[in-house]
Amino acid sequence: MPADVSLTGFDDIRPAVNVTPRLTTMALPLAYAGTEAIGLALGEPGAITHVTVEGRLVVRDSTRDRAAG
Repeated sequence: MPADVSLTGFDDIRPAVNVTPRLTTMALPLAYAGTEAIGLALGEPGAITHVTVEGRLVVRDSTRDRAAG
């Protein structure tokens, strides 16, 4: 990796940086999402609410730079 195949993980777990090659991952604000979910569950019954949770791509060694071809 990444010459023949690229690998991307999900959730940016701590071991992602402790392996070789270091794992590219999608980091999510799970504590925020959990807090929002609890608020929705305890909120007004039937209320229509939308919550957007944005992830962040953390590029590390397990994916090749697209510009490198």
